[in-house]
Amino acid sequence: MQTFNDREAIKKIDPQDTLASTEQFAKQCEVAWNEVMSKKDVKRLESIKNIVFCGMGASIYGGLVVRSLEEESRTLPTEIVTGYHIPDYVDQHTLVVLTSYSGTTEETVSCAKEAMDKQAKMLIITKGGDLATFARDGNIPSYIFDGKLNPAGVPRLGNGYTILGLIGMLSRLGVIVVEEKEITDAITRLHEKVSELRDAAIKDSEQFVDTIPVVIAAAHLSGNAHILRNQFNETSKTFSSYFLVPDLNHHLMEGLQAPNAMPIRFLIIDSPNYEERIKRRIALTDDVIKQNKRNSFVFSTNGQTLYDDFLETLVYGSYLTLFLSLRYDQNPAINPWVDYFKEQLKK
Repeated sequence: MQTFNDREAIKKIDPQDTLASTEQFAKQCEVAWNEVMSKKDVKRLESIKNIVFCGMGASIYGGLVVRSLEEESRTLPTEIVTGYHIPDYVDQHTLVVLTSYSGTTEETVSCAKEAMDKQAKMLIITKGGDLATFARDGNIPSYIFDGKLNPAGVPRLGNGYTILGLIGMLSRLGVIVVEEKEITDAITRLHEKVSELRDAAIKDSEQFVDTIPVVIAAAHLSGNAHILRNQFNETSKTFSSYFLVPDLNHHLMEGLQAPNAMPIRFLIIDSPNYEERIKRRIALTDDVIKQNKRNSFVFSTNGQTLYDDFLETLVYGSYLTLFLSLRYDQNPAINPWVDYFKEQLKK
């Protein structure tokens, strides 16, 4: 597909209407934030010494984003769990955050049961299923959303609910410090930028046809790099990877020389909000890539705050991978091989 102005033509490839869900992201953020801020009987948690984020696929995105955004200011050790078991050190002073869009993800449900056994404090983010029941029966702090602004019903397209819902709940529980106006202003600015980001993604998606996208980011956008890699995989049905500055400068610089015929295009996520030494590293990384005759493309945020940056990058990446999928004539909503794997696993 080469034209993106004909919605009826798009629907032939995208019958679940992934496009509509992507268009609703900013509204999802607004609704999720307002719902969480207006929740009653949310009490601050005391004596929290560490946080464990549990989730699979798109449901761990909130944990990744929070950990990246809070990298310099966080005071509590955090860990990401993408499996069946929580760490042995978890106890009554640990906050275990359990996110599952469906509420039925078996790995996350397993972690919930272990957290209960260890008498850990818990926070649940879900649309329903077993986790919603678990939250209601155990009177566990939670954000249970309706998902109406995600008509495609695909978890990775409900990030507004899961990520902003998580940030809001952690703020209400006193686990992180977030200025409410900073979030509402960032969401307002996002509404104003969506069309511009969409148009840029349409144009830029052509550069990634028949290439292997490799994402490079740093600092507060590290979580976005992971998310964008996954979106290339799931939405665009293409192989992708990601690397983070400054770590990649200690090894990847020597990994660009062979083989000659690598169809790689690096997608560098730049930001005016990076500290100066990271800005210098990003520029030099691009220089080394070009000297090794590899292709690169830079997407630069223009956000006023770190929250602007992560929201802009999330919207841009969602549109970019959607339009790349349409260029490949691939249904962006379905994941047949993931579904096949799950069915085989049940046997």
